[in-house]
Parts: sequence; C-alpha cells; structure tokens
Amino acid sequence: MRRIGAYFAIAALAATALSPTPSAAFGLNVGPFHLGLPFFGFRHRFGHHRRIALHRSTHTGANIYDRGSLEGVSAAQNAEPALLYPSIELPGIFDEVFWPDRAPQWPFGYDAIFRSAFVKSPLDEDPRACQQPNRTAEILGRITAEVRPTPAQKPLLQKLGQALGIASGYMAKACPKAIPAQPVARLALMQSQLQTLTMAIDLVRQPLQQFQQSLDARQKARFAATATAAAVCGTAPAVTDWSVDQINQTVQPGDSQRSALSDLKQSFVSIAADLHAHCPNPLATTPLARLEAIEGRLDASWRAALSMQVALATFEGQLSEQQRGRFEAMNLAQAR
Repeated sequence: MRRIGAYFAIAALAATALSPTPSAAFGLNVGPFHLGLPFFGFRHRFGHHRRIALHRSTHTGANIYDRGSLEGVSAAQNAEPALLYPSIELPGIFDEVFWPDRAPQWPFGYDAIFRSAFVKSPLDEDPRACQQPNRTAEILGRITAEVRPTPAQKPLLQKLGQALGIASGYMAKACPKAIPAQPVARLALMQSQLQTLTMAIDLVRQPLQQFQQSLDARQKARFAATATAAAVCGTAPAVTDWSVDQINQTVQPGDSQRSALSDLKQSFVSIAADLHAHCPNPLATTPLARLEAIEGRLDASWRAALSMQVALATFEGQLSEQQRGRFEAMNLAQAR
C-alpha cells in the first residue's frame, strides 16, 4: 500500500504542475492494479516481473551504451551507491537523454548491483546523498540556445521543464530513510528505488514527445545531438567469476554446498547475459527514443536485482548459522 500511495502522490504533483487536458491518455500499471492517472502512461509491468525470478528478456527497445563495463572489477569499488540513492544519477540520466556524449557511464550494471548488495558505504547513512541540485534551468537554457524554439513552442518547452523539475523533486522525496545491512534486503531496496526512478523518468516522456514533435526538420536535427561514442556493453566473465569467488572465500562452503554455489554462479551468468541483451547497438538518435531506451534498461536492471535477490536468498538458505553470519557481514569495501 505504501508503494501505491507513492503513485497517487506523483500523479497529483504531475496533474497540478502540468495541467493535462481532459482528453489526456490514461493508463498507469501498478503491478496487478490499473490506476487511471492522467498525463503519463507507465508502461513497465514490474508486478509481472516479480513473478518471474530469472526471466530472459526478449525486449529489443531498451538501449543505452555502457561505457566502462569491461574496464575491470575494481571500477565501482569506491563509487557512490547509485542503486540505493538513484537521485544521485538523475542528472546523468538527463544528460543521457539530451547530450549523450557528455553522460557518465551507466551506473546500474551487473557489477554495480552486486557491489551495492555487499559494499557498506559511509553514504549508507548520509542524508546528503539525496540532496542533488535541480538542473532544470540549465537544461532548458541549453535546449533553448540549441533549438531556438518559436513562441508557439515555448509553452511546450516550459511544460517539459516542469516535468524535469517534478522528476527531480520526486526522487529527492523518495530518498530511503535507512539502508539495510543484509545483502538480500539491500537488493529489495534497489528494486524499489529502480522502480521509483523509472516512474520519475516516465513523467518526462509525454512533454518531451510533444515538444519534439513540434520541431521542424532543422530544429529536430539540432535537438537530436547524435552521439559519436561507440556502444560498449557486456560483462566480462572475470566479473561474474570474481563475485562468486568473493562469496566462496567468505562463506567457505562445504562439499555438500558446492552444488548450491554452482547454481548461484549460473544465476549470475544469466543475470549478466540479460543485462547485456539490453545494450544498444546503435545508440538511439533522438532524445525521446533515448529516454524510452533508458526506461527499458532500468527495467532490465530491476529484473537483475530481483534475480540476484532470489539467487542469494536461495543460496543463503543452504548455509549454517555461522556461515550465514559471515555472509551477511560481508563487506566488499574492504576487498582489494
């Protein structure tokens, strides 16, 4: 019920600020529920994916390049916990939508999910992690300079700016008050945070679509800001091997538990493969297409967090009380 309340809250904010017409589209899917909320149609079915622990996706529309995904297992060692505080990454996601050449690497890949489950960070209890600047004015200023909207287009650009501001405000208010220590519980929080982030981004989709459709051919070419960076995706086998090795060294499973560890490794390989399947080639060439691609890739990261949660919970169920204590105390911030 707490999550359903969040949908009503964000819908009220959007309706107040963006004032959609009565003929606006209705359609927000909340797991098994369908709420008739104006303005935005949330198209991702998280409730359906909850019932599929290890789902190999066939969705082909999700794409965002993953620079640095093959850079090595230590790349995310000291990274901020974006999966626990995704408001940290919202400015970078907006860069990915409008100016992909300057965007940071994708922060919700396999290595980031695994590390976020096991890295105990000082930011876990730092409320400043949610205090991110609102860059709406900067984004609108740059779009205005590049596209040079007509007087008729300026109200549509203003509506886009309102949606960007609401998305930023919603993510700040959705900041978790506490971060659990247990890996499985942390993964459950990641799922919730990824879902919230996707909801916030989806607020931007319709006003972005309206503004983009209002542009003439020359304006659309300037607005596209086609990326020149090549798509780099995938998880090196060494990354999944490393994550299983860390668990193996910590838990020290007995002979009777080796098959459970092998099953865990296979689950991790499947998770990495599903994330790899959502890498773009080529990168989408319009802001709207890139936003929709980001939503799809967030959906894949949500499934990955769910699948890892199920796999780790199953493995933990095979452990002795002493092994379980070591497993839950595992802290990769100390691993070098």
